[in-house]
Amino acid sequence: MALIDTIRSRRAIRKYREEQITEEELNLILEAGTFAPSAGGGQRTMIVAVQDRGLAKKIGRINASVMKRPNVGHVSADQPSIIDDPTILNGFYDAPTVCVIFNKGQNQYSISDSFCTAENMILEAYDLGVASAIIGRAEMTFDNDFGRSLMKEWEIPEDYTARAFVILGYIDGEYPAVKPRKEGRVRIVR
Repeated sequence: MALIDTIRSRRAIRKYREEQITEEELNLILEAGTFAPSAGGGQRTMIVAVQDRGLAKKIGRINASVMKRPNVGHVSADQPSIIDDPTILNGFYDAPTVCVIFNKGQNQYSISDSFCTAENMILEAYDLGVASAIIGRAEMTFDNDFGRSLMKEWEIPEDYTARAFVILGYIDGEYPAVKPRKEGRVRIVR
């Protein structure tokens, strides 16, 4: 498949089967993350893959609890978001694998480098037939005693900050259709 076709086809998935992804799939997805662009070639991102369901659920509940539910309208009928359904209490939608992306907190490229890492991971996941989504609110999710204790346990340096999550698993149900693109989002200046 051409890369543009992968980009056009991939969707954020929020309904997962319980089945865990394979070790080979996880390793390829993590490797893709490590090859993401980074400012100055700094390679400052660190990724922790959590496959302990109880721990992932606990972190996911914290993630959902820090969500300020914006009035942004409807996200999806096929794949409801916590914005659509306030009864969803796990910000990771019970995905069997949750990857936490950390980066140096004071680095001015920390956020952009981290989201490049996340994008590489979800594109590789899609190519492998693994469903995924990028989840925000990472900094707020880890800004508490529990989050800091996890970072210490995982040997994440103190000057690092959680920046994003990538959730992974196999889709439960049909793959969502492509939403039409909004007009007027691109400008070319010559």
